[in-house]
Amino acid sequence: MKTQHLYPILSLSLNLFFASATYAGEGVLALTTDPQDADIYVDSQLKVNTTPAIFRLSEGKHRIEIKAPNKHPKRLDVLIASDVIISKKVTLLAEFPHPEMVVIPAGQFRMGDIQGTGDPDEQPVHLVSVNSFAISRHEVTFEEYDYFAEQTGRKKPSDNGFGRGNRPVINVSWDDAVAYAEWLSQQTGEKYRLPTEAEWEYAARAGTETDYWWSNEIEKNRANCDGCGSQWDNQQTAPVCSFSTNSFRLCDTVGNVWEWTCSGYEEKYQGGESKCVSQDDSSLRVIRGGSWFNKPRRMRASDRNALTRTYRYPDVGFRVVSE
Repeated sequence: MKTQHLYPILSLSLNLFFASATYAGEGVLALTTDPQDADIYVDSQLKVNTTPAIFRLSEGKHRIEIKAPNKHPKRLDVLIASDVIISKKVTLLAEFPHPEMVVIPAGQFRMGDIQGTGDPDEQPVHLVSVNSFAISRHEVTFEEYDYFAEQTGRKKPSDNGFGRGNRPVINVSWDDAVAYAEWLSQQTGEKYRLPTEAEWEYAARAGTETDYWWSNEIEKNRANCDGCGSQWDNQQTAPVCSFSTNSFRLCDTVGNVWEWTCSGYEEKYQGGESKCVSQDDSSLRVIRGGSWFNKPRRMRASDRNALTRTYRYPDVGFRVVSE
């Protein structure tokens, strides 16, 4: 079948299908994919592995997943209405470097300076409920960010001579991090963003209430900071996942680089820790986790810092979440 004849034939097929096979409370989804032999899953069930394809679906939201070998999968949610035809064409891009995501279960935790070793802005200690979300296993790497920069024509950030590849990207502003998350959303069909401050601390603590997820002592060679006992201390970033993970299987929530969140800074907790600010909000942005440059005290799970959204520095990076 030649490509230029695809839509007239599909349109005719849709009309025949819609006229003869739909019922009250149903609509039609028509899909074409590039490549045409992609696997199509509807609500997690494999339906076909060739397109064009036509589906009769009940009213409501349906999750569509499209996969093909050596291609990055795409996911989209479609809202089906009775007696309505939705027609979409989906192009799968070649597999590209992207963050490995880890699903974090919903739960409650005490947020703030539980151990009493921190600063006034880590108060009050309060109970926070968090919905389930997925977060990148480690900080976004140069490999992942550089690909984004190449695809979008952005200038690549300096690595300060530390190395690129699987080291965390640095010298990126809050705006840079948000742009990366938006681009990743467009490429994958998922909704990516920066974590809220509450999501970040919940993920970093991984069910613990100590200063670090392993204990109240920094211990030796557990992380990269100025005084953590690693080979990179106070010199440069370490390759991601150079140290053991917490119980959520997350790397580098302690040290290596500070990580941008989507939350605005408040001198004391008033609810902003569970929200994302808009891009034009003038407030400072919260960063978390400490870095290779900082003393162990700044590595604590409850420690907070804040920067302007345009700030770039060799000890600040980010990780992303997917809703």
